[in-house]
Amino acid sequence: MNEDKKTNVKFKDGNNNLYDVKIEITHRNGYSEFSMSGEGQGSRGQCYDSIKPKNAKQERLLELWKTYHLNGMNAGTPKQTEMIKEMQKNTSYSYDKALLYLNSYDKDCKPISIFDLKLIEDKKEELKEQISKHKKHKKNIEDVKTKYDKNFCWGGKTINLKSLGLGKKFFINRTKQKHFFDKLKKKECLIIDRLQKELEQEQEKTMLYDRGKDGKLYKYDATLHRVDLPENLWEEVEQLVKDIREIEEKSRVKGGSWEDLNEYKKVALGKHLKLEPKEAEEDITEEYEGVYSYCGVEYYVLTEDEAQEKCEEFLGDELWQIAVESGNTEMGKQEWIEWVIKQDGYGQILNQSNGTEYFDEENEVYIMRV
Repeated sequence: MNEDKKTNVKFKDGNNNLYDVKIEITHRNGYSEFSMSGEGQGSRGQCYDSIKPKNAKQERLLELWKTYHLNGMNAGTPKQTEMIKEMQKNTSYSYDKALLYLNSYDKDCKPISIFDLKLIEDKKEELKEQISKHKKHKKNIEDVKTKYDKNFCWGGKTINLKSLGLGKKFFINRTKQKHFFDKLKKKECLIIDRLQKELEQEQEKTMLYDRGKDGKLYKYDATLHRVDLPENLWEEVEQLVKDIREIEEKSRVKGGSWEDLNEYKKVALGKHLKLEPKEAEEDITEEYEGVYSYCGVEYYVLTEDEAQEKCEEFLGDELWQIAVESGNTEMGKQEWIEWVIKQDGYGQILNQSNGTEYFDEENEVYIMRV
């Protein structure tokens, strides 16, 4: 049984923004699935585009993220996926853009002229119409056969085949009748198969269609394609995580004295984040009243009165009115606000990240993620 693997790494990127990246390999979908997600600068999830790599190790980690994240859920084949990456160097991704882009290149990834593309599209439409016509004719053959199978008489039967583009025909027995219809149906099947192959040949003239590992031709996003993971992928991930941690530790600003910082809220947040005094001085900034940022991550650092005031502002008239109108309370606004704060605490109200709060007894302030 394949074993799931999980790790994470924190680092400051080239813009001195802190990111917490989680990495794992699972087998819940029946294959080895690689996934990565990050948090930084107030965003979560697939935030790799906002990370500016500071060194080669970070750059390689981002490369693995972009290449193998959810490797079993690719909209295109590997070749189509590479083409879309090229597209994204010049424009943002959208599904419609991807279709247009892929349809403007041939299978050798060379641009197709508008004139040639029009010829291809016209031929595809013509073939689709022919396929549709012959499928209807095949269905008509099946319907006529079913109709007369039920009403065959001993001694033979004359059948009017006008609906099939034929005249009347006499069958001396049921076997002859069955053979006749099977022959007609087989003929239509052969025509449809030939037209389908011709259609595939036209479709394959642009990168909108490509062959998967099974050799079948797929339109972009018609099914999910899986990229197999390199055998040593997890070993490389673990080494990268180790290297990045070592680089981060070596590059940390060390030293200083908390007594030299005359901003008690910055001191409180620095100690809470287990920073060195000099590191806190350099990397913690006050964004606006009561809100401090450490390398792009924002925190409330509030006294009791400030936390109370922030909660009252957040709960305000609108939430109280909703509670009254929904029948959840009969209290007056101020009474209801006091009750909510008492029940939930400051963290549940203000901390949109995880709902927690930390009270620094030394500096008498509450610290919460914004």
